Amino acid sequence: MKDLVQCRKLEAKFRQLAVSDPARRFLWLAEAEKWEREAEAEIASQFEARNAVRTTVASSQSPRI
Repeated sequence: MKDLVQCRKLEAKFRQLAVSDPARRFLWLAEAEKWEREAEAEIASQFEARNAVRTTVASSQSPRI
């Protein structure tokens, strides 16, 4: 979760830089988009990890025939 928060902070920082530095706006927006993708990847990773745990727990609790 820490990584996700850090990614979002960096994304916000670069978006703010894009507003305050119009000459380099596209550079800062590209950086912000990079961190947005990193945050999305982190979220996906967390979901995959949780689903793996649920699948393991569910299969171990299923009745045996």
